[in-house]
Amino acid sequence: MNKSDLLGAINALSRDSLGGNNTELASDRADAMDHYAGRPYGNEQDGRSAIVSRDLAETVDWIMPSLMRTFFQSGLPVEFDPVSKNDEKLAEQESDYVNYVITKKNNGFMVFYDWFKDALLLKNGYVKTYAEEKEITFVETYENLTEDQITLLFQELEEKDIGYEVINQEEKSTVNEHGEVATFDIKVRLTEKKNEIKIEAVPPEELRISKRCKGDLNSADYVEHFTEKTRTDLIEMGMKEDFVNGLPGATQTHEDTDQQTRARSTIDDDYDEYQVADESMELVEFRECYVYVDYDDDSKAELRKVIIVGNEIPDGDEWNEEVDSQPFSYITPKRMPHRHIGESLDDDLKDLQEIKTALQRGMLDNTYGLTNTEWLVNERVNLDDFLQSKPLGVKRVMDKQPVGGSAEPVIKPNILDKVLPCIDYIDQTLVQRTGVKPSVTGMNPNALQEVREKPFLEALSNANAKIEMIARLFAEIGVKDLVLKVHANIIKYVDKAEYVRLRGEYTPINPREWKNRIDLTVNVGLGTGTRDEIKGNALALGEVQKQMGEVGLVEPKHAYNTFVKFCKSIGELNPSKYATDPDSPEYQEKQKNKQPPVNQLAEAEQVKGKFMAEIAQMKEQAKSQAAQQKMQLEFMTKKSDLQASLVVAQANNESKENIAILNAEIQALVAGFNADIGQPGLGEELGR
Repeated sequence: MNKSDLLGAINALSRDSLGGNNTELASDRADAMDHYAGRPYGNEQDGRSAIVSRDLAETVDWIMPSLMRTFFQSGLPVEFDPVSKNDEKLAEQESDYVNYVITKKNNGFMVFYDWFKDALLLKNGYVKTYAEEKEITFVETYENLTEDQITLLFQELEEKDIGYEVINQEEKSTVNEHGEVATFDIKVRLTEKKNEIKIEAVPPEELRISKRCKGDLNSADYVEHFTEKTRTDLIEMGMKEDFVNGLPGATQTHEDTDQQTRARSTIDDDYDEYQVADESMELVEFRECYVYVDYDDDSKAELRKVIIVGNEIPDGDEWNEEVDSQPFSYITPKRMPHRHIGESLDDDLKDLQEIKTALQRGMLDNTYGLTNTEWLVNERVNLDDFLQSKPLGVKRVMDKQPVGGSAEPVIKPNILDKVLPCIDYIDQTLVQRTGVKPSVTGMNPNALQEVREKPFLEALSNANAKIEMIARLFAEIGVKDLVLKVHANIIKYVDKAEYVRLRGEYTPINPREWKNRIDLTVNVGLGTGTRDEIKGNALALGEVQKQMGEVGLVEPKHAYNTFVKFCKSIGELNPSKYATDPDSPEYQEKQKNKQPPVNQLAEAEQVKGKFMAEIAQMKEQAKSQAAQQKMQLEFMTKKSDLQASLVVAQANNESKENIAILNAEIQALVAGFNADIGQPGLGEELGR
């Protein structure tokens, strides 16, 4: 496939994509912006009320604070899940650094604000994540350097990939231990190239999405970012000057062909064709396309990034290259299954806003009629008097004619008692559709009496249910995808380690050691309740931990985690300022050098003394038992000898006197043993 064929295929996909001009989607988005701004419907009549109800604006503006608080009350609540026990610290570091890139390096609050508001108003919201190479230039001065030192300095700068240019040099003579040598004072301009991860909200009208996309942009076979850049921008991007100057200027004039861009304007004025000071600032159509196509003719489609300017693809591989992913993440407040385009709040409210506008106009017209009376008059009155309505004004009639019958007011019915209930009904329907009820969401439950606080909190929870669903959809559809893209870009493009202050401490960050993660958790539940509720939960958890700590089930790290949760609940994002993390080197060193308290030492000495006394007692008992065992052994030996002698004597038929003597000796031995150990029973047993 050549460039001409590729360009033709892309143009065909672009014409048949979602989001182009003069489509139903573009018209719906333009109408939504008109409804938000309260612009006239076009059916207004001269002399009648032209008020436009602002229900869409009020609803969106009530929801936005809840959403922003959900995601930013305690820092962006995104955490990468560790894959093993040894991976917990690295996963925590990656989570902190990704949040740092989003919220600090890219003003994440404003990016998310635009992203969320686009989605609420225009069905879908988009952000783009990409790497941008920046050149940082600064000047440094070095004094009294020898030629060898200068050579070594330049070598170190080259190794760090830092460009240098000597802008001033002075030679002088210096005396040192080697004698007189030549030294130099130099001033050097240093240029360091650094990749930075950029995140920006993209207007939905600039995106073209394949109609075959069923939801997830990462599976779309065609995504296009359509915008305009000046010729100067294109040259700075690296395109050849002759090529850029030969491109046609943008034909878009911001008229009816671009309804969405026109509707975004807060100035009710027609756009003229864009005027430029010179040709270098003239706008040129710029299209960044991500398309699955078999460009290398290997019978398999690959994802390619193709840049098209003025309907031409520039020469060079950097404008037509194979990539691994597209950079856009999207959200929608009401997801439609198997469809990329969701529903906006305007889809829920546009009919209610139109009905409420008609009711309010009728109510005001009626009020104007009641306060400015119309008259039925005949030819005898002074018409000028009746054409002006003044408080305590005078109406004149012709001279010498009776006043009666000359004029009478037109009686008009008062419809306020009929219109106001209708408006209340519309407001109730609006609450049912959106879950936004200012009378509930805007109140402070602490201002209520205690007996009414529980019903109020239940009503608050019910009112926030739909807002919580929107927050969960934003988290699952878009925020997770954005975080993963930021993480992947950091690994791919940030190739230099740096020290970053995370959680109150400067931490070395080296993305080359990171893992390619796909598992993460978005804790959007942290911001859905009130701060008092979250703080109460943290305190309740701490009380439970106290009870579990008594049986040894709570370690210092567990207690610190509860403290971190409590700090987040009160908006403190740096808990290490108030307590030491048990995993920190400072805590570990402190534990090594920690001496037990005096009372613990005394208690230990008491325990030691008691233990030693018990050991001594056991030794005495052991000695006594050993003596008894020795005496018993001697007795048994003696008894055996006597019994053996008795048996021998009997066998030899010796005299009865000798046998009696032996028996007496045995009995005496038994009696003596009993007397020695004081245990008659044992002696009797041994005697038997």
